[in-house]
Amino acid sequence: MTENPRPLLIGATAADPKRAIFIWNAIRKYFNEVGLEMEYALYSTYDALCSAVLEGHVDIAWNAPMAHAQLLLQSPDACRTLAMRDTDEDVHTLIVARADAGITDLDDLRGRRLALGVDVSSELFLLPVAQLAEAGFDVESDCELVELEPTEYPNLQSWVDDWAIFGAVVDGRADAGVIFEPWLPSLMRRHPVTEHDIVEVWRTRPYSHCAFTAGPDLGDDISARFVELLVAMDPDEPEIAEMMRMEHLTKWVRATDDGWGDLMGAVEKAELVGKIF
Repeated sequence: MTENPRPLLIGATAADPKRAIFIWNAIRKYFNEVGLEMEYALYSTYDALCSAVLEGHVDIAWNAPMAHAQLLLQSPDACRTLAMRDTDEDVHTLIVARADAGITDLDDLRGRRLALGVDVSSELFLLPVAQLAEAGFDVESDCELVELEPTEYPNLQSWVDDWAIFGAVVDGRADAGVIFEPWLPSLMRRHPVTEHDIVEVWRTRPYSHCAFTAGPDLGDDISARFVELLVAMDPDEPEIAEMMRMEHLTKWVRATDDGWGDLMGAVEKAELVGKIF
């Protein structure tokens, strides 16, 4: 494909509609000004967005890790990774505990209370559980799993998030909890704890998080042009800077499929391929 016959259509979800509209208006304005005509469509869920990608209605999706991994699994060698935020590179999931809990490694965690996310959460369940199993730790038998009340989000999905897990560790309902490392500084600031009160017990291998996923029918030349212009965004331009602040990045970076291998393996092991995005 040497020329896009219509505007490039990028899909995303609208979990936070006000922020999403500002973010995507800024991105659309940028691309149109630099000569790649684009439109965007906001979907209520990743299931709906990824279905639109697989059916050819959306050219590129801005995806959470589970949705991205599922598209790579369901459309191998067709859907592919284009780019991500610099803050999506080499991230980790941690197990943290209060310093006074006497837990410094996985052996100390045996028989203790552990808080996890819901069983379809990529960073708060699937990735850590799979890698803990590799390390000889079975969360079903080697510790006591703490049940936490899920938070219901505006898109009608319910999740046990980092905020609930960290709160349970701080107030003693859990001896340890699984946390997405980039959120840890914010969690520490919002609770009456210092860096001396919380210890890291264990961490996953580094992995990649959110990503732009190319749909099966997107030509290589158009996808290359999209990535070229995306990474060329000027973070010093005020509207771009505000968009990047809202989207938690300082620059866009090129990416390949490599950073999602562990998650894809965990999804396959849990027999979740195609069942949830």
